[in-house]
Amino acid sequence: MADRNMPAKLRPLPRWTALLGLALAFDAAAAVHALAGASVDGKAAEATPPAAPIDPVFDCYAANSAWGLSYSGKVVDRSGRIWTYRARGKTLPAAAGDNGRSHFKASELAAKFAGATAAGRVDAKILAEHSALIDKAAAGKVTSVETGVRDAGTSTCHAYVFDAKTKRYRDVDLGSDGGVTDRRLLNDAPEAKALIDWLRTVDVAR
Repeated sequence: MADRNMPAKLRPLPRWTALLGLALAFDAAAAVHALAGASVDGKAAEATPPAAPIDPVFDCYAANSAWGLSYSGKVVDRSGRIWTYRARGKTLPAAAGDNGRSHFKASELAAKFAGATAAGRVDAKILAEHSALIDKAAAGKVTSVETGVRDAGTSTCHAYVFDAKTKRYRDVDLGSDGGVTDRRLLNDAPEAKALIDWLRTVDVAR
């Protein structure tokens, strides 16, 4: 029991006051830990690869084979998630022609995007609005022109239309974006240009 004759500054604190102080200190520490954990967990979640193969709709990437093939890009999946990917010494999928159209096997595109990490998200309504332009973009004529740059590789954007029956994706070449390239590809459909312009605004195209 505290001595009542002892000066107030020297009296020990009542037990309930000390316990209250410990509780408040614990809560503060827990709050700081929780905030730090949320930040770390958020970064970890952002870097987490997809749980299932990416179902791509739009894809912009640069590739260069001057010193062994390497490529990197960003892809928008059907749910609106944006993924970033890169690879070196790994073969890009080769499109197969069929009735004037190019296709990729679903398994080949899955291999291309393997190891991708989350990089953002596109609103579902906005994605649907732009996906509706793919068919018109596919009707455009794609031409190429020399840029005079050597060993720069390619930098292009694509849209994909999935065929569940054949397990293939139709490849719609939207043309070159703003990246450096040996040959610049141009799709003359206004919708193709509109899509590249939009992909640039969501940091997918260059």
